[in-house]
Amino acid sequence: MLENQSVASAAPEIDGRSGAGTRWSQERRLEFIEFRLLWEGKINRGELVNFFGTSIQQASLDISRYSKLAPGNLEYDKSDKVYRVSAGFTPVITQADSREFLDQLCGSSSSAGGSPLSFVGWRPSFAIVQYPTRTIRPDILMRVIWAIRDREAIELTYQSMRRPVESRRWISPHAIAFDGTRWHVRAWCHENSYFKDFVFARILRIFATRPSDIDATKDHRWHSHATVVLRARHDLTPGQQKAVETEYGMQDGRLKIRMREALVFYFARQLRMDSDAGHPKCNKMIEWVNSEELSPLLIEAESK
Repeated sequence: MLENQSVASAAPEIDGRSGAGTRWSQERRLEFIEFRLLWEGKINRGELVNFFGTSIQQASLDISRYSKLAPGNLEYDKSDKVYRVSAGFTPVITQADSREFLDQLCGSSSSAGGSPLSFVGWRPSFAIVQYPTRTIRPDILMRVIWAIRDREAIELTYQSMRRPVESRRWISPHAIAFDGTRWHVRAWCHENSYFKDFVFARILRIFATRPSDIDATKDHRWHSHATVVLRARHDLTPGQQKAVETEYGMQDGRLKIRMREALVFYFARQLRMDSDAGHPKCNKMIEWVNSEELSPLLIEAESK
């Protein structure tokens, strides 16, 4: 990361993209330089000018600034008029994180021009499978968020999949969660007298609010954490197991994922873990090592 002293030593300048002279704006431009060097192997002043709206002179200063922070990371190619990574290139501001690059690549697919926040320049041909998404009404989302902020209970109608028709009830929300496909409201249900999850898209209408005296710290499943331990399927060949361990970045043959206890049920469901002699399996490649230890969480969540 950049040293604060190094960033502070630079004189403030106007950033055309942000519209204000800040230390953050220069740090952002330096991150951009290193990102392009890391993932494209080169950069020129015009890329800075086009992305941030700065002048050619400012772009030159930024590249010079980067070369001082990371001496030996780039060299100028006079024939092509670009700065290229040197053989000994080592990131000093960012990290070589494949997930960051791919996340930005995915984000750039939202519009033809790409996301204005994405540093990705040249893009390989790529495609993303689009799954059906749940619609959340903005007015419902706003009211729930406000209720969490103001510690209020809200009266609403909710269509549960366990009931044939919608029901009207009071809940005291205190958090929201995403399970990979759906957003949920974590709340105290005044009808059932326990904390549970409500799917945002199934909240049909909000009628009223009132002050809530529910203590959210008593939602022990939300505030407690569990660690799910996964490994390659025991009946795979040694070569297959090694491939799975590499694919999932396992350490010593194990992948440990820590999460809130309230989310373990969704984790198991999203990975399609099917019970087989008490040992849930995932996609025929990995299996759950400590399923017996955490099975009470699944049973409890299923019952609500």
